[in-house]
Amino acid sequence: MFNKIARNVSEALFIQEAGDWRQPYLGYLQHKLLPLNRADAVKIQKKSSKFFVKEGELFKRGFGRSPLKCIVGEQITMVLREVHAGECDEHQWGSRLTKQVMHLGYYWQTVEADSLSFAR
Repeated sequence: MFNKIARNVSEALFIQEAGDWRQPYLGYLQHKLLPLNRADAVKIQKKSSKFFVKEGELFKRGFGRSPLKCIVGEQITMVLREVHAGECDEHQWGSRLTKQVMHLGYYWQTVEADSLSFAR
């Protein structure tokens, strides 16, 4: 399902796949496009300084560490499974799982809640 956001009737700014939180940031950082909803637009403008685009991929700036690749969907499930199963270290739980995921260079908006939920 796609949502279309347009500046006016004849000009579509970008199409956002439902569930892909990265699209508003990519639209703004690459083309200075914002959602029509003022509150959403302000939020994207403020938070976008924490992100950058490299070769079409969205990354979050890390504090004193390498950038974090922003992921979505099946990528999230795959990363959580690998880290939790111990491919990268011993079996991980809760906040330690979150830290390990970020240490490996991945980010998504609900990484903490998803890690805690996945570890249960």
